[in-house]
Amino acid sequence: MPLNASGLKDDLEALASEPEPDIPGCAQQWAEAMGAYAASIVPASTAVAAATATLKTALESAFALPAAATSMETAFLAFATTVGGGMAPGFVATPPPAPIGFATQFAGPHPATHAEAAQAIADLVDAWMKTGTATPSGGGSPVAWS
Repeated sequence: MPLNASGLKDDLEALASEPEPDIPGCAQQWAEAMGAYAASIVPASTAVAAATATLKTALESAFALPAAATSMETAFLAFATTVGGGMAPGFVATPPPAPIGFATQFAGPHPATHAEAAQAIADLVDAWMKTGTATPSGGGSPVAWS
């Protein structure tokens, strides 16, 4: 199974409905949602667990700021870069370009329900991740991450 957009939406809805009471807990929820989403990425990556840990740490810093969107962009790019690195040696990955668009999404209009918010973020992240590419190390055309 490739990138799991419906699972990401479900995980984001769950964390929006019942967020952890502190920044580290919220960062962990987001990171776990992304880790599950990317667990079966194609081409395969051996670094999804490391990327998840990287994202958690970066989101802890982002969520401590009054406005987190810019730092979330950086955190998600680090996640994708780490995932891409795990595609070696069979592939040379090019992570998705920044930005994802968190600032625009968070500026409004705001979704009315947790489900709508989760769907909007899942769609945003999924579309962005699928702009990553991987070129076979032995030659050939790049393939989009899926």
